[in-house]
Amino acid sequence: MRRRDVILSLSAVALAACSGEQAKTEAPADGGRAVTDPAAVIRPLYDRYTTPNAEFPEFRDQAPWSNSLWTLLEAMAARSNAINEPILDFDPLIGAQDYQLSNLNVANEAVSEASHAVVRASFGNAGTATEIVYDLIREDDRWKIDNIRGDGWDLRQIAAAPNADAIPRTTSP
Repeated sequence: MRRRDVILSLSAVALAACSGEQAKTEAPADGGRAVTDPAAVIRPLYDRYTTPNAEFPEFRDQAPWSNSLWTLLEAMAARSNAINEPILDFDPLIGAQDYQLSNLNVANEAVSEASHAVVRASFGNAGTATEIVYDLIREDDRWKIDNIRGDGWDLRQIAAAPNADAIPRTTSP
């Protein structure tokens, strides 16, 4: 009976791997703490962009934000409300306002176990090649997004800007 459970578990893992799905967490490997694949944290964020009529949660719930990035985003939202003008006028997960995604590829670029990671998402958006780079940190025993960068923009810099005119422009990631 126990062997059957092991075979079923392995079969489920193999099926998930073959279907392109990856588990967010693996079995505890270091003192009971779950080891996660940073790219597996980012991949599901794109599900709503590829599902017709998908509902989008509140911005706070769209991704696992680091505490420091979320603090910056909240302060930006307050400044935006005070000046009655959007500071962030696009969706940083896709680097655009509108979307028609295709050919999504999300891969780890660099991982410093239990510390930092860089994940690159590349896709076509309405025929335009797009790359979004995620900087992740280990916080509260899981990977959280600490910054998002795209062609000519950096979310942390945008969030720290007093208004849309003061947003510093960066080079491509």
